[in-house]
Amino acid sequence: MAVVIQAPTHDHSGTRSCSRLVIGTRGSALAMWQAEAMRAALSAQFPDLTVDLRVIRPEGDIDKTSSLMKIGGRGVFASALQQALLDGEIDVAVHSAKDVPTIEPAGLVIAAFPEREDARDAVISRHGVGLSGLPGRPVIGTSSRRRAVQLQVIRPDATIIDIRGNIDTRLRKAESAEYDAVILAAAGLARMGWQGRIVEYLPFDRFVPSPGQGALAIETRVDPDRAFNVAKALDHPDVSLSVRLEREFLRSMGGGCTTPIGAHAVVAGDVVTLWTMMASDDGSSFRRQAFALSRSTAMSEVPDIASHMMKTLGSTPPRARSLPVEPLAGKHVLLSGTDRFVASLGAAFRPEHVHIINMPTLKILPSSTPLALAEALERAALGRFDWLVVTSRQSVPALTEFGVDRLRSRVRIAAVGASTAKAIRDAGLDIDLTAEVQTGPGLVEAFQSRDAPHSSALCLLGSTASETVPVGLGALGVDVTRVESYQSRPVDRIPDDVREAVRSGSVDVVVFSSPLTVQTLTEQLGADLAALSGACLVAMGLTTRRAMERANLPVHVEALEPTPEGIVTASRTYFAERPGIEAHNA
Repeated sequence: MAVVIQAPTHDHSGTRSCSRLVIGTRGSALAMWQAEAMRAALSAQFPDLTVDLRVIRPEGDIDKTSSLMKIGGRGVFASALQQALLDGEIDVAVHSAKDVPTIEPAGLVIAAFPEREDARDAVISRHGVGLSGLPGRPVIGTSSRRRAVQLQVIRPDATIIDIRGNIDTRLRKAESAEYDAVILAAAGLARMGWQGRIVEYLPFDRFVPSPGQGALAIETRVDPDRAFNVAKALDHPDVSLSVRLEREFLRSMGGGCTTPIGAHAVVAGDVVTLWTMMASDDGSSFRRQAFALSRSTAMSEVPDIASHMMKTLGSTPPRARSLPVEPLAGKHVLLSGTDRFVASLGAAFRPEHVHIINMPTLKILPSSTPLALAEALERAALGRFDWLVVTSRQSVPALTEFGVDRLRSRVRIAAVGASTAKAIRDAGLDIDLTAEVQTGPGLVEAFQSRDAPHSSALCLLGSTASETVPVGLGALGVDVTRVESYQSRPVDRIPDDVREAVRSGSVDVVVFSSPLTVQTLTEQLGADLAALSGACLVAMGLTTRRAMERANLPVHVEALEPTPEGIVTASRTYFAERPGIEAHNA
């Protein structure tokens, strides 16, 4: 098969006709087969379309000897293709769905899951028998922790050997005297025409596949994009729902990419059967369970299923280890936000014996409208406002610079939450109102019990703050004056050492401290964002949670109190309930 190196056209509007596409693929025989199959499918759907192939070599193909965990287990086969999409080198990427991280880089989307091959795992053995027929103390090869754990349940006498290499390389190993059997995905064998080598298909109720196994994922840039509008024609609705459910199960975990997890869904009319499994990293605790779900509600049910299974896994008395006394110990925690907040977070996390990765993502600068700010505060000092509304502790320096003595007893002060209220008190001012629920809507709700109608308020806001508070107060009848009290600016770049930590898959926990931090990290990490799949993502509060959800990021932990101490407490509780998840390099 000739591989054409063709420069892609850059019409991403999705409105003009598409005459040529470039498909990116890995260079292995199986990957090339998959890409060629998708080229044929697109040509059948669009006879006038020219589809060329371009080979992209990911790190997982370059390093064929190291364990996948050692070279970065999250997206090691997909990241190079995703970067090529973002760079405009290719228009479409064809992946094995099980290789695609559950966090999508900003600007990319899976446009289609075509018809699926057999998703079961299969046994290849020189003895010509299945697992139960292998000789005593067999040597079995696999590159998957998920397979290794399930093998140990079926054949506890087996020695499991980690093997790497393309499918043909592993088949040769299966025939050598070094191994009694090798476990491979049936789909890859079928696509290469080698299903005759299979001696046993492992059923879903005994051996749960990897999420997405047997399926292909067709990735493009987000709609509107000419390639998206073409590729989505290959989507198979039942397959798409099945794979998305499996990926949602995996995505809902958080906390360790080495955790053995399996999920497989089958859609039959309005009923979805979901087989699941998970185990502790060392295999000492194991859970396997099947669920019957409604097609219409399955997606919303999966996160709760995943959480419940992880908690019950954690409650299983381990056979070979004790429960962690310090659930966060040894974990690599990425802290984001302003310099000051990152320092506060670091001080709060340090007693937990974690490895801290500092990533200040925001710079706080003085107001870009200092005269307007000074005039507004002068009016407050003269008693022209009933209320001074402070929505962030970042506004407090503006108050101290103006002079707290001039404001004291001249205006009632409302704070969005406890941390902001504390900063105001520390500056020497009294607080008259604090939101019970520490959000903008919570502050507006707190005003409802006050003499809001016909009162006036000066609202101090950051440059990127939402209009929730001033609009909400206005709806209550408050005469609101809004003024910028500080600027939030994203950092120019992510340091190389932080990017490398993310890219290597060594980050266990990421703390997002504000909506702007979410935007900064997702935009600047680019294709490397996918490497956070499997990490535990923490939202400081409701507004940050909503920003993460808009960015299509999973939220594994939401702090009840939006403070460094609240974030640590919520993270500690999360991992204490999930002792099956262990730290990288702990």
